[in-house]
Amino acid sequence: MQTVAAMKLPLIGIIFSLVIALSSVWQFTNNSLISLQNVVTQGLLHTAWVRTQSSGHQVQPWPWAETVPIARLSIPRLNAKHVVLAYTDQKLPPIAITHANSSIPPGELGNSILNISPEGYRSFLRRLKPGDILLLESVHSGLWRYRVSTIYVVEKSNTVLIEPSLNRRLTLVSCYRCDQQQKNRFRYVVVAEEMERVSSTSSTP
Repeated sequence: MQTVAAMKLPLIGIIFSLVIALSSVWQFTNNSLISLQNVVTQGLLHTAWVRTQSSGHQVQPWPWAETVPIARLSIPRLNAKHVVLAYTDQKLPPIAITHANSSIPPGELGNSILNISPEGYRSFLRRLKPGDILLLESVHSGLWRYRVSTIYVVEKSNTVLIEPSLNRRLTLVSCYRCDQQQKNRFRYVVVAEEMERVSSTSSTP
């Protein structure tokens, strides 16, 4: 587990954190609260990413988080930006994206695996198409441009696509359809290959 710098969140961050905690209690009975939780989570993740970039310290997205932002994934065609968190065993909000600690860090040479939640599958992953451009901003490796090359639906036991690679690659993995009957059997896998390095340092907002 990476060391997390002890930094106090501003008051608004603490308030948002309380909203997450309260809304999660009701998420199974009120869909509007699920949407509220996702919006608040995205705001906290974005704030933590910006503060990490500007301060040079790892900033927790909420006070009890056992993880920190390590990258940000942008999808220009969908006008979407998603903060990538370091791997943790801690239960995270539904929208969170995490790095698989069995793979190399995002932006490094090799196959970097990103775990996409069912909410992420529904909101953006299933909308990706071959040829789509992905921008990956890494805390340590700068800004990289990738292109979606292939999309697969595979059995959960099939691990070929998450094996190490000699090429710089992003592999986004989620459940397929993500309903109760199917999510434990199949995996939806989006593979994106490196195009070029855009900058040695990542941008902020």
